[in-house]
Order: sequence, then C-alpha cells, then structure tokens
Amino acid sequence: MKKEMQLIEQLKHFGLNSSEWTLERIHSLGYVIRNKMDQSFSFYGKLEFKNKRPVWKSLELVSI
Repeated sequence: MKKEMQLIEQLKHFGLNSSEWTLERIHSLGYVIRNKMDQSFSFYGKLEFKNKRPVWKSLELVSI
C-alpha cells in the first residue's frame, strides 16, 4: 500500500492532481490510473525502479 501511495503522489509530475486518481495494478510494472469522478477517463502507467524505488517511466492515455 505504501508503494501505491508514493506512486499516486508522483502523478503531480505529470500535471495530475493525486487526489483525483486511483491505481489498479494489472501486472508487476503496469497500472491503470483512473479518474475518481469519471471512471472512463484513464491512463496506463509503466513503472521502472530507480535506487530500488518505483517511479513512473511513462503514462499513456487510454480513454477520455
């Protein structure tokens, strides 16, 4: 859970308000990031590890 909270906080680096999004893990390095108010608005996020910590490598728009 701690890792996911850190990842949500990192969304600000992509211009997203962390309080407006949820994470759904789909595999070890991939997450679906969904808007809380509009579940159809989502991104696919890829992770990488830097200094043994997960960070977002990229976010791709899935649906608006």
